[in-house]
Amino acid sequence: MASSEHLDTHVTIARMQDVLARQQAAFIAEAPPSAALRIDRIDRLIALLLDNRQAFCATLATDFSWRSHDQSLMSDVLLPVAGLKYARKHVRRWMKPERRSPEMGAGWLGAKAEIHFQPLGSIGIMTPWNFPLAISLAPLAEAFAAGNRAMITLSEFTPATATLLIDLLARHFDDTEVAAFVGGADVGAAFSALPLDHIIFTGSPRVGRLVMAAAAQNLTPLTLELGGKSPTIIGRGADLIDAARRIWGGKGINAGQACIAPDYVLVHETDLERLLTSMQVELGKMFPTLRDNPDYTAIATPGQYQRLQACLADARAKCVRCIEVNPGQEPLADVRKIAPTILVEPSEDTLVMQEELFGPLLPIRVYRSIDEAIAYVNERPRPLALYYFGNDRAESKKVLERTSSGGACINEVMQHIFQSDLPFGGCGNSGFGRYRGGDGFKAFSLQRAVYTPPCVDVMGLLRPPYGRLFRRVMQAVLKP
Repeated sequence: MASSEHLDTHVTIARMQDVLARQQAAFIAEAPPSAALRIDRIDRLIALLLDNRQAFCATLATDFSWRSHDQSLMSDVLLPVAGLKYARKHVRRWMKPERRSPEMGAGWLGAKAEIHFQPLGSIGIMTPWNFPLAISLAPLAEAFAAGNRAMITLSEFTPATATLLIDLLARHFDDTEVAAFVGGADVGAAFSALPLDHIIFTGSPRVGRLVMAAAAQNLTPLTLELGGKSPTIIGRGADLIDAARRIWGGKGINAGQACIAPDYVLVHETDLERLLTSMQVELGKMFPTLRDNPDYTAIATPGQYQRLQACLADARAKCVRCIEVNPGQEPLADVRKIAPTILVEPSEDTLVMQEELFGPLLPIRVYRSIDEAIAYVNERPRPLALYYFGNDRAESKKVLERTSSGGACINEVMQHIFQSDLPFGGCGNSGFGRYRGGDGFKAFSLQRAVYTPPCVDVMGLLRPPYGRLFRRVMQAVLKP
């Protein structure tokens, strides 16, 4: 690392520590924010996104070398704005104490058992490079709704977007409300070791383990969104043309650089060739050209481009049938784009079957029975998402009941993330914890159990000296 970079890293880490100290002091000094203040913070964030939407799309395109403006508008502006509006609509209701039932009939005498939702303090949001706005600002909606302050780290691989977002946040918010920082692994390691009150991390399982280990030193609770190889199962009798259109409609977003993008497809052996034909036809309609097509996004970084090229080279070296869909046969290397490529029946030792692809490559494997497809999924780490295509309700139910994934779609891909009333999160190797749909409000709140006794001292029966009445009460409540 160059000395100037080393100095910048130390300056960033020192500033993070300073901001957190001031956020914690302000949190203690000030009362929990009113609903009006929470809504005001959400409104300022909505205005920040909407007023600067074109600038954000332009900087994202700069960071990627090219990124579809329309897809950026949909994924990095619409998605967080929808979540912010949802939180704004529900925040007053979420803030109300949640009633529970007092024991031993005490409720009839006026006792209250409630859960009070109190802000935790400062929420840390660790953001990767693929959707820097959506992944940093979507959880911020419920962090603000819960009355918290927040600190955000942004990837050094999207420097233009990070710089713009940091500048705009500073204009709209005091840094004791929210502050953002940019940096690499050293900054991320220092951030995850801060005594924050909750950390939400989105990234790879490998880095997630490091974040978890660092956070454990402060017993900081975590929400981990870790991705993985999300499968798509196509049942017999499914509309293959529709399946191909929807699969690549999702896979085409950000050129597959999404944690919930379909990673591989399982199709019945009798439907393989028809599916391959359908995919090539539908891809030709979506992306008739690639090189200068504004809808087709480049690979974000040289390192990611080289990794994907290594996956393709490995597959070809192992004689995997690779179908590259590049209708115009255009050269793409100098614009850092990779054509959508279907890999037919790759073996388990290929790179494309061993790691999350995070790009426009799609392995397709065949199965002979749905039980075989289910077993294949279950033999692997639990994914962030699972998709099923087919019209057999019993089969779709069987797939959902006998597999595990953070989220799922039937006859669609990726759309569960756009449903503001649904929680989002992983399971097993793909993470844990949930946000969106109100689940983030609870995750970022202290759910404090509060009991208020009735005027009549019912619980006096449970204090010594114990006698006949106590034993009769115990006998009654301990009945099977």
